[in-house]
This record gives sequence, C-alpha cells and structure tokens, in this order.
Amino acid sequence: MKIAIAGGGTGGHIYPAVAVVNSLVGAGKQVEVSFVGTRRGLEGSIVPGLGYRMHHIISRPLPTGLSAGSALSLICAFVGLLQSLVILMTDRPAVVIGTGGYASGPFVVAARLFGVPILLIEPNSVPGRTTMLLARFVDEVALGFQESVRHFAKGTNLRVTGVPTRPTLLGNTREKGISMFNLESARKTVFVFGGSRGASSINKAFVEAATALQGRDDLQFVAQTGKADYEYVSQAVQKISALCRVYPYIDDIGSAYAASDLVVCRAGAGSVAEVTACGLPSILIPYPYAAGDHQEANAKLLERIGAASVIRDEELCGERLAEAIVSIIYDTDRMTTMSGSSRELGRPDAARDISLRVLELALRKGRLSKLATVLAELCSAK
Repeated sequence: MKIAIAGGGTGGHIYPAVAVVNSLVGAGKQVEVSFVGTRRGLEGSIVPGLGYRMHHIISRPLPTGLSAGSALSLICAFVGLLQSLVILMTDRPAVVIGTGGYASGPFVVAARLFGVPILLIEPNSVPGRTTMLLARFVDEVALGFQESVRHFAKGTNLRVTGVPTRPTLLGNTREKGISMFNLESARKTVFVFGGSRGASSINKAFVEAATALQGRDDLQFVAQTGKADYEYVSQAVQKISALCRVYPYIDDIGSAYAASDLVVCRAGAGSVAEVTACGLPSILIPYPYAAGDHQEANAKLLERIGAASVIRDEELCGERLAEAIVSIIYDTDRMTTMSGSSRELGRPDAARDISLRVLELALRKGRLSKLATVLAELCSAK
C-alpha cells in the first residue's frame, strides 16, 4: 500500500504521521511511504534519516492580507500545486495523510483533484489555518483534542483520536530508564527538554534551577539540550553538586519518560501527546512564537484539567522553575492528581486507531477527476 504524507515545518507536523506508519508496519502491513514538504522545514533533515523518500515542493505560509508577500505566497501555492500533481501522477498513493502546516496545502488540494482519499491529522487544541481551510474537502480530520471540535464548521467529518505517538514510547520500565541514564532509583527524576533542537531559554533556566536546588540528595535531572547548547549546559552542571545527565539528543525518549516523575518541556502537540500518554505531570513553557499561539492554547488546556503547571517563556527564570519543581514534586497529593489528569487526557492508542482508518480509506478505489485524467494523458503522450 502506498501512502503519501504531506506536511512539515516542525516535528509536530512530522512525527504523528510517522507514528501511524509505524503502527501499520507493526501490524504486518506492507507500506511504501513518501513525504511531501518544503526545503525550509525540519522535514528536509528528519525524513531522509527515517529512510523515507522525500519530495520537495514550493510553498509559503498563507497570506493574511493583500501585499507583495501575499502575491508571492499565492504564486508559490500555484507552483506547489503543479509540482504536487506531477508527484501524484508518478507515485499514485492509495491514501494521502495531511499533517498540517503550509507545506501540506498544495499537495492535499492536488490529491482532492485526483480523487485520492485524504485524512488530516490536527494535533493542536487550536487548529492551524491550513487545516481549517482544507477540512471540508477531505474525507476525515483526526483531532488530538475534543477542545478542537468547536473550531470547525458543521458538516466537517471529525473524529477525536488523540495525537499519534511513536510505538516505542510505552512499555518501558522505570528500572530500565534509571539504568539507561545511570540514575539513582531512590531519587525523584525531573526530565527537561525543549524539543529536538532544544530551547535556549529552557536550558538557561534549567542550569539556574539545578544550581538553586543543588545539595538535595533526593533529586536528579535528565536534560536534552539540543546540539547548540549542549556544551554550555554540560560544562555548567559539572560545576554544581547536583546529579544531572545531559544529552544533546535522546533517541530512546520512552526510557527518559519511564525514569521520570516530572517533565519540563515546551507545549507542542507532540510533546503534550507523549507526556499525557505516559500519564506524567508536567511544567509546560509554551514557545511564544508558535503559529497562532497554539502552544499557549495546548498548555492552558492541560493546566485547566490539572495535568500541568504553565510558565510563560518571558517569565521563565531559574528561580521560578526551581519553585515550580519543588511545589509539585514534593507534594504527593498534587503529583497523584496531576498524573491522573494527564493519563485521562492521553490517548496511547491514537496511532493504532488512525492506522485502521487509513486502511479503510485505502480500500476505497479513488477515481481520477476529469482534470487529473487529462493531465495524466498529456504527461504520458509522446
């Protein structure tokens, strides 16, 4: 079965679809996958490393008004649409999965012209502009949160599935995690990360917080810093008397979650999905420049249900982070309540549920539209 995945820009627009593919492969399905995105987003570096074929198209963020920039965006969208039509005629996927971001727009529109079944994955509590525009023209939209439903027009085919997470996320034991990171089982563990590339504000606050909390022999830290800040953070923690394990990137993040009692991270859809699937309490620091401020919305949703505490990035400092850690991790009742609320929101079976729907859509034989048929004939003509 051939699947085309369109989207990108951030890991949150890549990894959910990868989780669905992994679920299909884990179920014994023969899957041929191709990704469609731009050269500007993270997909250009992440996808080849996953072993999938990558198609690049031209696309820019959608315009919000009339300007020279909006004209350029429309021109790029048209060029991206033509490129997408060629890719579809070449690859002939059985299903297209759109994961949001402006990179998915031209390809999903092209798939609609071709009559290919389309499923959109919207991982954020506040849907992105691209998803909102495309939602009424696709077969189904898989939502990460019930909160998202109110943003869509009536008649849109919606299903709340949760956000797909990688299959290796669960099934780890605390003992394995403690051993893997050379931690002490008697200590409480705080896992700090700012995404795959790291976050300088979080790394700086972590160093300051660990310094403020040094000397506590019942605390330990695991930190994923990203490559840019790794040397700075690793050297800084060597100067303080705190048990800290620092890495530029952690491949087996499931073991890090398993070893942890509390997580400090951004509020991207992928991170929120993983934290809640593991049922962990969290301190969320939304990225202030996220499109549509969706990380703020994700974080506030978890805070409302009692699963997380939120610190705004502009208010973040070592003292504030240290106080938040202490107020949560030493309060047994609060930890229990937060863990329970996190687990209730988590959807560990999301990848499996969506993969089953992808199989159902693949069984439908999409018919080429008249436009697509003409284009195919023109391209094949000698």
